[in-house]
Amino acid sequence: MLTLSPATVISQIKPTVEILRDGDYRYRDSFALDRPFREIQFRKQDRYITGSDSDKRTGKSYCFRGIPQHNNIINITLAIEISPKTAQKTEWKLAPGNPINFDNFYPLQAGPGLELYKCLTAFLPKLKD
Repeated sequence: MLTLSPATVISQIKPTVEILRDGDYRYRDSFALDRPFREIQFRKQDRYITGSDSDKRTGKSYCFRGIPQHNNIINITLAIEISPKTAQKTEWKLAPGNPINFDNFYPLQAGPGLELYKCLTAFLPKLKD
């Protein structure tokens, strides 16, 4: 006689951003590629996270730098691009930002990203603590 037992639910365990190793990461709020999504690319280095937050629904994108705490990035500083005075150098204005929560984001394979590189350069002078 065949007996069936209830299905076992295995929750997908995602590491929090705080325990990620140093490196480059990419997260998205949706797996669906056929509709707009929010994507965050970042580099974790030492105790800082520097990255790009791009929302395809609103068309808004910005650079940020903060400190990981559990599954959040806190103490966010935004880097807002100011029209370059010369073609050689981009000017940035720094401003406080809101924490970013990763509870509803899914990790993706990180690839080389121009946005991430641009954001890393925005905070270069600040990396020498």
